[in-house]
Amino acid sequence: MKFNRYAPVIIAGFIFAAVLFLFRLPLSGLLNTIIVTPIFSSFERSIWSDIVLVLLLIATAYWITKEQIQNVILHAACFITIFYCFQRLNPYWEFIRLSSFPQLMYWDLIVLAIWLTLSINFLLNCGRKKDSDFQEMNKGFIEDQAVTQLEDDHFKRQVTAAEIARQIKLTKNRKSFAIGILGEYGSGKTSFLNLINLEFNDTEVLKISFDPWVANNPDTIRKEFFDLLASEAAAIDARVSSLIYSYGRKLASFDGRSQSFMNWLGFLQNRSSVQSSREYEKINQILKNTKRKIIITIDDLDRLYPIEIMEVLKLIRNTANFSNIFYLVGYDKEYVQRAINTLTETKGSDFLDKIFQLEIPLPKCEEDDFLITLKDRLKSMVSVQHYEAFETILIPNDFRKRYEKAYSTILRQGRDIVRFLNSFKIIYNLIGEEVEFESLILLELIKFRYPTIYRLIYMQSDVFLEENPVRSTHEQYLSPRLVKAKETDKASTEVSLFKTHLEQIGWLTAEDVSLLDGLFMRLFKGNQYHRPTAKNSISYPLYFDIYFQYRLSPKNLSDKNFKAALTSDSMQNLMRYCASSGLHKQLMVRLMQENISINRQAFEDIIAWIFMFGTTYVEKEGMHHFDYDSLLDKIYNYNNIITKKLYKNDIQQYKDFLHSLFTTAAPPFLFVNELLYYLKEKSDNFIISIDEMVEYQYSYFTKMAESGHGLSENTLWLFWGARQNYEFEVSGTYYKTWRFEPRLVSKMKSYIASKDSIQFLKFSIAYEMRNRSHVSIHKPVLEMFDKPADYRVLIAGNDLLNEDVKNEYLHFFDKLSLSNFEQCVDIEFKTELKKKDSE
Repeated sequence: MKFNRYAPVIIAGFIFAAVLFLFRLPLSGLLNTIIVTPIFSSFERSIWSDIVLVLLLIATAYWITKEQIQNVILHAACFITIFYCFQRLNPYWEFIRLSSFPQLMYWDLIVLAIWLTLSINFLLNCGRKKDSDFQEMNKGFIEDQAVTQLEDDHFKRQVTAAEIARQIKLTKNRKSFAIGILGEYGSGKTSFLNLINLEFNDTEVLKISFDPWVANNPDTIRKEFFDLLASEAAAIDARVSSLIYSYGRKLASFDGRSQSFMNWLGFLQNRSSVQSSREYEKINQILKNTKRKIIITIDDLDRLYPIEIMEVLKLIRNTANFSNIFYLVGYDKEYVQRAINTLTETKGSDFLDKIFQLEIPLPKCEEDDFLITLKDRLKSMVSVQHYEAFETILIPNDFRKRYEKAYSTILRQGRDIVRFLNSFKIIYNLIGEEVEFESLILLELIKFRYPTIYRLIYMQSDVFLEENPVRSTHEQYLSPRLVKAKETDKASTEVSLFKTHLEQIGWLTAEDVSLLDGLFMRLFKGNQYHRPTAKNSISYPLYFDIYFQYRLSPKNLSDKNFKAALTSDSMQNLMRYCASSGLHKQLMVRLMQENISINRQAFEDIIAWIFMFGTTYVEKEGMHHFDYDSLLDKIYNYNNIITKKLYKNDIQQYKDFLHSLFTTAAPPFLFVNELLYYLKEKSDNFIISIDEMVEYQYSYFTKMAESGHGLSENTLWLFWGARQNYEFEVSGTYYKTWRFEPRLVSKMKSYIASKDSIQFLKFSIAYEMRNRSHVSIHKPVLEMFDKPADYRVLIAGNDLLNEDVKNEYLHFFDKLSLSNFEQCVDIEFKTELKKKDSE
């Protein structure tokens, strides 16, 4: 094939060389007249000429390498080299030498550059081809291919296969010798049979592979077998091929189904009833005299129907029981025995003993063989980071523990690894970058071996799992529900509710229950002493559903995008996206869950982002739906732990950072204003003093009121949020209550008189919960003034208020004053003071 491929080039090159040799003088004269004299005779030899030529050759070499046109240039280079050799040795010519290196001619440099370029290009293409082949091999699904080369024997079974082959070569058998290779479905029987066949030399052994599956029914198995044997036997002797073909045709005419099973099974002792003994003896004698053994491999016997299995066994021990033939048969013994038992009363094991002289169980794999195969396959499938996690975390902790975490028992044979990885590959490509790798691979192990239990975990997660909040870190993780173990009096002996449920499922063994419970407890490993580190772990409710739905829904925050935003300048872009996509709650949860104790930069970034996004969060959810206590725990500097660890005991630097957050806060200031209220209430030991906090609240309030917002609802919430809790004594008993921050009260009085204060009036009305027509004025509003009448004066004198609104409120005020503001009054507002159902 190779000669035919390159023959035109070789022939053309030979003709070209012959022409150059036979007509060297006229060709030289022609070249001299056309090219050399008019172009090269006046060539200026100099250092600069050398440099220009070298640069030109480098540029040409780069172009050839980049364009990958090796085949075209290779052919041209061959002809150029032939031409170069003839002309270089032709005394007719005098070549110009390089100025910088006189030992080398310009013509030599050009040819040398061409071949050097081709050599480099060839090496690069080899590397590209290897990379391309590797990438192509790892695209798509993994094929469940049997071993066809010795180097693919990952389970180290070649030594045993070689010994079986050696013994076959030494055996002088007068009848067929049948060897059964025993193993469960998918355990590697085909690969082992191939390894045995690889040990045979084609010159000393005729290897035949018979697949009974190709037959349409049991009756044609005989015909297909002898047709194949006759065709292959022609390589040994044409006579025996003809005899086998004729012999097989006569047997095919016999309908085995016409006999009773007892007569049919009599083939073990009687051959003459169904065949010509004369033809049989001739075939047997020829095969006996030949120096080549015939090895017939029959695989997957355990995939056939019982009647088909019996037909194959009949071939082995009766109709094709020839000298010098070995049968290598792969099957699951239990399956074949059950098949035989459906057709005869003879025990399957006794029956097989009469068919096979030797049964060899498939050699067991070494402890780590499956794991090594899994690692090799997985390495090309997952990221470097995930593979490192598999090697350093999953293997030592989950695959090499002999007892409760022996997860390697899920992958029991080589075919299991292929099937698992094909399934895992789909899920990994979909969500591998969004979820925790460790959780994903353990959950997929459950799905692979126990799909029903996999569905059970999802469908009844609320039964088997409970949510545990941790306020200080804003974490909320899932952990197994535990119950007291049965048959024990120890209060501390607890087991998972999941395990007790599995024990009631009849088809699970005790080993299955232990394995599944170990996987379950490993997946949901959070407890009061230890919480999952990865925030995209299956233990976190925010990501639980993704593991089962294999995609990000509109309600899911991308962990990949979040981590990318953490390490780049794109967090604000992510904030805008989440705000517009309804993912603001998910983003805030992730920000609040982040570890802020790594270093100062990480701490300040996360806290600043929380402050920045807090404005958006309260705008969408309301300012009372934020977990301020968790944020306080993050910034409070208990026992100076933050300043010690992150600020090298420089309290002022930390204080400056906090001041910058409150100073640069954006309108409408609801988030930071409410946070300041919680800080004031926590204690007076915060790094920012209460007076400074009040000053911030005053600043926020006045900025809003004196801007276009006026006394809007948001402005009033700032005023309300600047409240101050205090205690008062009555008869020796202290009671807690609140009042508006005095620093802001004086300013509010001036706004009530000078701005449209309708929102404040609505704000001041207190409705009775059971009867909304019973109303009063909030007591802290009246306490803003020395006496209630002062409040009335301000309202009455406000010319910006709608007259109807003003009159209705003053009427309401006057009715309350009759009871000295101690009782509610019954009134139905008609103006804008009327409270809407949605408020």
